[in-house]
Amino acid sequence: MSTLLFLLIRVLHVIMAGAWLGAVMFNTFLLGPTFKQIGPAAAPVTTALVRRGVVKYMASIGGLTVLTGFYLFWRFTGGFDPVVSGSRAGITFSIGALTGLIALILGGSMVGGSAKKLVDLGGRMASMPEGPERAGAMKTMEMLRGRIETFGKIVTVLLLVSMATMALGHYI
Repeated sequence: MSTLLFLLIRVLHVIMAGAWLGAVMFNTFLLGPTFKQIGPAAAPVTTALVRRGVVKYMASIGGLTVLTGFYLFWRFTGGFDPVVSGSRAGITFSIGALTGLIALILGGSMVGGSAKKLVDLGGRMASMPEGPERAGAMKTMEMLRGRIETFGKIVTVLLLVSMATMALGHYI
């Protein structure tokens, strides 16, 4: 039973990691630039995506990837045995785990948090008259879009490092 559980968790880990990386890359390199090109007309789509749970979806697949990875590392190291953890494979997997965890934290706080703020601000702007308050809100929205773009790229790089180290860990 323990071997079957291990294999199921490993398959789940790999599938979730692939889904996470794919979703991050899609959002960062296709959806985000498309929204930037469209400009304010993209606001309803952004709002709909956030309301439909894109932030929760990203957090869920990222969180599940990290949790299953934690179990796999515990199993690989025989309960975090320092000798195995300090081996080249253990260090390689640790680098992947650390970059994945940082990606989860930055993705949730900087990308997801900024997306939620962007949608909230967009909703409030609908009732704002033209003037300094609206201009300030527009500047804040641009800052939030820039933060999403920047941290989306950082998260992508972190996940690529994580995926590469996980793929190579047993062979180093």
